[in-house]
Amino acid sequence: MKRLAVLVFLLVGCGFAGNRGYDWYAYQVNAPMSSTSQKVAFHIDQGESSDQIANDLAARGLIRTPEVFLVYLRYQDKGARLEAGDFVLDRTMNMRQIITALGDAKVQQLSVTLAEGMTLKAMSQSAAKAGLGTADSYVAAASDMTWPYDFLQGRPQGAPGNLEGFLSPNTYQLDKGSTTRDLVKRQLDQFAHEVTPAMRAAIAQPAAGRPAETLYNVITLASIVEREVTKDPDRAIVCGIFYNRLSIHMALQDDITVLYGLNKLQGPLTDQDKQKDTPYNTYLHPGLPVGPISNPGLASINACITPQKSNYYFFFADANRVTRYAATYTEHLRQQQQYGLAPD
Repeated sequence: MKRLAVLVFLLVGCGFAGNRGYDWYAYQVNAPMSSTSQKVAFHIDQGESSDQIANDLAARGLIRTPEVFLVYLRYQDKGARLEAGDFVLDRTMNMRQIITALGDAKVQQLSVTLAEGMTLKAMSQSAAKAGLGTADSYVAAASDMTWPYDFLQGRPQGAPGNLEGFLSPNTYQLDKGSTTRDLVKRQLDQFAHEVTPAMRAAIAQPAAGRPAETLYNVITLASIVEREVTKDPDRAIVCGIFYNRLSIHMALQDDITVLYGLNKLQGPLTDQDKQKDTPYNTYLHPGLPVGPISNPGLASINACITPQKSNYYFFFADANRVTRYAATYTEHLRQQQQYGLAPD
């Protein structure tokens, strides 16, 4: 600050408006450091002083004299604001242009795409790859059962201690420096936005093709549907089939749930696998699995709120990924033979 005061004094003492003093000052302000373009990344920390910024600019070869920068900033451009953030400057920019640019911060962002049907574990790996933290830190945040969201209340006894099913899939943009916990919060906020109170109220009322349900059960079913089919109207039909099975106390017998219990994403599933006792084995245990097996998108959730009523109890996808439906097991076997698949 003493140097700045001395500079101001000298400029005034030498006749600030005098030709030589003014020309020198104008040159400092108006002349760029180079006539050849050279990009320079520049960062301003939150709370960084103007003196620090001026010295950093000089050290990076963007201005000649820090004191002139401060004089201009304080006495000739009093309305200028220097914002914290990341900037890309150029050595062809003069001091005026640099000050203008430093008032328009562009915060660097990280992007992570979490697709419908991804598991919590898969999402943790995507978050780590995006630079938001470690996979373990994501799992920890997604296993914190103290998040203050009403839709997380009323979980059944024995439900897993994680947020599987409620981590809304989407592409998220987060500021650089954000954590995996910030991402989980964004996902829960998105769930609250998409699965509205009106939808939750509708779930609690019986509808065609399903009884009155809890949100947790609907999300569990939707998580299975999301992994089984990817097209409309297949989602609503398949969810209706699961409700048909549940209504007559028939086992869901869904391979995807068994794989999840074995910590696998895909088959083949053996007869031995089907005999392994996990809370997700819907061959051994009637009713729904203990919890969601993926994080479904809104389309699958809506399909399980308003399933399509039918007389089907069986389905499978043929070699062309066309979903085939049957009312009886005999018809189901015939279709599998017809379309070249080994029978269940």
